[in-house]
Amino acid sequence: MQKSRLLILMIFSTLLLTMTGSAYACGGLFCQNVPVAQQAERIIFTMNADDTITAYVQINYTGDAPDFSWVVPVPTVPEIDVAEIDLFDELDRLTQPIIMAPPIPDCVFRNQNLMFESDMVMSAPMSDMAGSVQVLASGTAGPYAYDVVDSPDPQALVIWLRENNYQVTEEMIPLIEVYNAEGMPFLAMKLQPDAGVQEIQPIVMTYESDLPMIPIRLTAVAATPNMNILTW
Repeated sequence: MQKSRLLILMIFSTLLLTMTGSAYACGGLFCQNVPVAQQAERIIFTMNADDTITAYVQINYTGDAPDFSWVVPVPTVPEIDVAEIDLFDELDRLTQPIIMAPPIPDCVFRNQNLMFESDMVMSAPMSDMAGSVQVLASGTAGPYAYDVVDSPDPQALVIWLRENNYQVTEEMIPLIEVYNAEGMPFLAMKLQPDAGVQEIQPIVMTYESDLPMIPIRLTAVAATPNMNILTW
């Protein structure tokens, strides 16, 4: 039974890597308030019979628990859970695909100074801007607390995230605007007050989508150059 299950996983991973269809490749998987150099990113996708996608994402983090923050655009409001690291290690031993992350296009940053100068972010009263943010879901999963938020105003999103201890770096701001313009809400996660960094687990997100999504642009803010992405 164990051998059969592993064989199915190997066949499935091969199909994912050789499928001719496209996959969403816009998004930011995780960025801390003080970006941490990620050495590698490991993601497992399952395409479910009910037209949903489940993404298992390994979190690599070095730092203090209060500084941990994870902000990611999502196609729809996801269901959140946690997984064991053994799942990644088992697949890693069986398959070793390595995909080099492409550089961020220069066009992403062209409008940075047009909409997100610091004086423009503060030009409206903070309470008024934050009030335009809609909290679509909130909850806990394993050691994490999370919120799913959306707004027609990306500046309001930045203010809301910062007010709720999801600290956003200046490098992240123009990318938040990009995903917001594409109509994507954001999943924001942090460690619960009594959780330590040793309790960090892989994240499981299940959302409605036709295709898997590998967020790359926002990920690059906290990534090392030419960071490996392992995908099954």
